[in-house]
Amino acid sequence: MNLSDAADVFLRHCRLERGLTKLTMTAYKLDLNQFQKKQQTDLVVTDIDKHVIREYLGWLDAQYKPRSIKRKLATLKSFFTFLEQEEFIEASPFRKLRLRLERAKSLPRTLSVSSVTKLLQCAYSYRNEASVASRGYQEATRDIAVLETLFSTGVRVSELCQLRVVDVDLKHRHILVMGKGKRERVIPLCDQASLQALKDYRHCYEEFLEPELAFFLNRDKHPLSDQSVRQIIKKYQKRACIPEDATPHMFRHTIATLLLENGVDIRNIQTLLGHSSLAVTEIYTHVSLSAQREALGRRHPRGRLKLQETHR
Repeated sequence: MNLSDAADVFLRHCRLERGLTKLTMTAYKLDLNQFQKKQQTDLVVTDIDKHVIREYLGWLDAQYKPRSIKRKLATLKSFFTFLEQEEFIEASPFRKLRLRLERAKSLPRTLSVSSVTKLLQCAYSYRNEASVASRGYQEATRDIAVLETLFSTGVRVSELCQLRVVDVDLKHRHILVMGKGKRERVIPLCDQASLQALKDYRHCYEEFLEPELAFFLNRDKHPLSDQSVRQIIKKYQKRACIPEDATPHMFRHTIATLLLENGVDIRNIQTLLGHSSLAVTEIYTHVSLSAQREALGRRHPRGRLKLQETHR
């Protein structure tokens, strides 16, 4: 079996039998296509050995950061394990490799509180300047609801776009989110401003909302896409002139970090974010320098030591 045919069989297996999400399927397809292109010819899968993998690893090492390399190799490892299980190959080439990739320990990129404030204020101001009956007012109301939801709940952008009308329960003040691995979680809407933003949005779009269909809609009343959410954030980032290059995921990092700094238990943050493992959430246990300085300044025991100091 050729590599391209084997990749098609594997992707079909992932979609139909493993039920992987659309985003994961896209990542797998991109990784496998990249591996195929680097081989120059459509190899027979039985000809791919550890030397081919090592050569590809060398190319990846010159192009990508450790985190990306690890993900791409994980795709290949899953692919060849499948081929071995289905007896297309005798053994996976990864069986005879001992790869030890150190994952880069970079801190999450967050937005400052002042930047979040400016960005939200800009969206509200833009709506206030628009006529209530205008399209601009309607879209600004949608934008506010999107931004407030991202910040108040910490949902992933894909989770936000997949929200259905029936998933948003404003009466009982919570949303039902379908996370990674098709794990559902309920997120309470504790903040009055974000709750009101969602109510305003529902009022503006009520005639277009159907229970089993998408809650957030674009200007054509179709489901809002990940890219559209990114464009919304970029629009207000530029208007508010905030310094950070804001992304949807930065809202998630920001709320997690701020909750931790405000004393919220890390397990509650894990549940909010939908992490399957506490180890993933622990990346937020870093504390900003300013918060660390403030805490040490107020509580460091040196301040309680009363000494008679002599200066010469």
